[in-house]
Amino acid sequence: MSLLVAIKTGLNVAKDWTIKHSPELLLGTSIASGIGATVCGCIATKKMEAINEKHREILDIIHKSGEDLDGEIADGKTLFKENPAYKRNITKEYGRYWLDIAKAWAPCVGLTLASGTAALASFKIINGRLVVAETAFAGVTKAFEQYRDNVIEDQGEEKDLYYASNGALKKKQELIEKGKYKEKEKKYDTGVQTINLTKVDDIFHYFFNEDTVAFGRYSNAPYYNMTVLCSSQEMFDNRLKTDGIVFLDDVYQYLGLDMKTLLAERAQGRTYGWVLDCYTEDGMPNDQHVLFGIYEYNDTQHKLFRAGQINDVMLHFNCRLLTPETCKLFAKG
Repeated sequence: MSLLVAIKTGLNVAKDWTIKHSPELLLGTSIASGIGATVCGCIATKKMEAINEKHREILDIIHKSGEDLDGEIADGKTLFKENPAYKRNITKEYGRYWLDIAKAWAPCVGLTLASGTAALASFKIINGRLVVAETAFAGVTKAFEQYRDNVIEDQGEEKDLYYASNGALKKKQELIEKGKYKEKEKKYDTGVQTINLTKVDDIFHYFFNEDTVAFGRYSNAPYYNMTVLCSSQEMFDNRLKTDGIVFLDDVYQYLGLDMKTLLAERAQGRTYGWVLDCYTEDGMPNDQHVLFGIYEYNDTQHKLFRAGQINDVMLHFNCRLLTPETCKLFAKG
């Protein structure tokens, strides 16, 4: 009984493993079948010469003597081509000829179909799993957004920021109040001018580091920050293509950047962002892409950040000042 249980358990484990890794197995099968089909195709091509020669000789005999393969002699009083026996012999021989061709190419065709079927099945399984994962992620994201809305409603934005930053903002504020917090002076060489990174007073440039990012978008893992920024840039660039406009406010809010300077600009009636199919003040067409300046600068800091050797990077937003007419136009749309 224990042996049967062990066998049943082993089969279940093998079944679960096969289902879990079915996309990889099917893809491997597709590749192997494709290679096999190529080899069989080469072999069938070599066989074609022998098949053609064999049936050419038999057809020559039928044409010359009218003798079929069973020894029957066509009626000499009528032409071979009009004789039923001759027609039957020709038909049978051509049938054998195409049958030999089918036999020669059957393995190649079968393996080709198997390769395509396996690849398609693998794609369907992967696509189905991606749909399930996307649905689950959307559900989790929606639930988290609802949770944050509830926290803000019940306890206020300050408490929400405290939870989002794991208390880092509160600890920093406590150190500042006690006079124990010392701001580190960080310099960034752009190749043209030196910008003081401890001051966030230029909306087109923003230093992305643990002291200036409030909503938990920052991590001590360099490649994590690189992934967050690149995926965010791609997301807003796609939004520009679909909506026709992207506001810098949305980028700041999504990345968790300090909105103080940007809100001050808003209060003065100045709005910044990207607009699709627009022209700059000097009449030149806009590049029509949302860029954070991650790959556009080749100074030492950006190179080190892209290589995953440092955690911080200076962002350069290629946005522009939007006219009130432009904002109203897209607001109506």
